[in-house]
Amino acid sequence: MLLPIQQNAAQLVKAVSAGRRLIVSSPPGSGKSTKVPQILLDSCGLKGRVAVLEPRRLAARMLADRVARERGGAAGGEVGYRVRFEDKTGPATRIVFETEGILLRELVSDPQLKKYSAIILDEFHERHIHADITLAACLALQRTSRPDLLLVVMSATLDEKKLA
Repeated sequence: MLLPIQQNAAQLVKAVSAGRRLIVSSPPGSGKSTKVPQILLDSCGLKGRVAVLEPRRLAARMLADRVARERGGAAGGEVGYRVRFEDKTGPATRIVFETEGILLRELVSDPQLKKYSAIILDEFHERHIHADITLAACLALQRTSRPDLLLVVMSATLDEKKLA
């Protein structure tokens, strides 16, 4: 059985080809956190990493384990995670689940986020300072020097009109 996000994968891919900023709003359990990163990686020709930013460390670890298993591996291979004091990624990692704070710190050492093709802000309705700063920094980066960077904001309850 396909999750609702999988049933709309073609629409998601079409939206990516039309623009580099997306808002994905779908009910809980529809597959946003686990399927959207895989669809983007598998169907959108992305060359770099897909970062999935989670508000909580536990969510980052659990989602990485889940997606890694779905793809036939273990966390630390094609799918990994980075949270405070723990980095389970490697040279082959293409999807990385991490907290917003980790990406903000990476912006200091790599202001261009060269290894990333897409940044996904998951659970954005849980608005907090790290998520807002990360989105602002990524939008500025996209506007000034990385027009190729794909930005995706995902939420179950976000008012898209207010964010757009």
